[in-house]
Amino acid sequence: MLKRTYLYLLRFRPTRCLLRRLRAHLQSVAGYSDPFYELAHIAQVSQARLFLDIGCHHGDTLLRFVESGIHCPVAAFDPFGDNLDKAMHLLRSYPHIKFYQLALSNTNGTARFYLNRNEQTSSLLPNDTGNLNSFANDTAPVGSCEVKTRTLDSWAAEHAVAGPCIIKCDTQGAEGLVIQGGRNFIREHCVAFYGEVMLGHMYKGQSSFGDIRALLEDDNGMVLRSIFPCLHDSSGRAVQMDALWVKRSCLNTR
Repeated sequence: MLKRTYLYLLRFRPTRCLLRRLRAHLQSVAGYSDPFYELAHIAQVSQARLFLDIGCHHGDTLLRFVESGIHCPVAAFDPFGDNLDKAMHLLRSYPHIKFYQLALSNTNGTARFYLNRNEQTSSLLPNDTGNLNSFANDTAPVGSCEVKTRTLDSWAAEHAVAGPCIIKCDTQGAEGLVIQGGRNFIREHCVAFYGEVMLGHMYKGQSSFGDIRALLEDDNGMVLRSIFPCLHDSSGRAVQMDALWVKRSCLNTR
């Protein structure tokens, strides 16, 4: 009954924002951080000029970010027009968001995109044993198609992006490709990178946690600031998590 009431109240923006802020406060008291409010705070103190949502899907996560306090301009990316149509409808009250039908990667051109039964598990990378063994129903392959790809560096140069920026990246194992294609932009402009990290062998060719740490920390001078609760499979094994890297200037902005 309590859960049903909570979910009902989440349908209304004023109560939704109040409940989520209360939840974030209770998490903070218990020693845990909420990524939505944490990135909103970093955006405020760094005076971020742009928030990039790479892999916005239907916009549900982006809605949480803007309701948590991301007020700077937003660039939202997804390779599929149908997803962007749904995201644009959900976020129609936020004119500071622009949408781009692109898969950000490490090359400009096109690439094969692998489609799964649960479209949120689809990726530029094919499934590996972790997905097939742990989430066989959701990740059952249903086809593939060609999508347009751009590097973050080339997109940022085309749009003359300047000033401090924040990246949220959820690309189902292809986060390393995004970082490789955005080395210059990340080094010069990114003050915070919040991304999904695969812990199991979920996608063929995925970057490991160590690979992503090397790309962000060794190549781009970022520091690992927060690790968020893991997703576990039915056996209890940790298979993926979210993590936040920041430039040193944002390390203590609590």
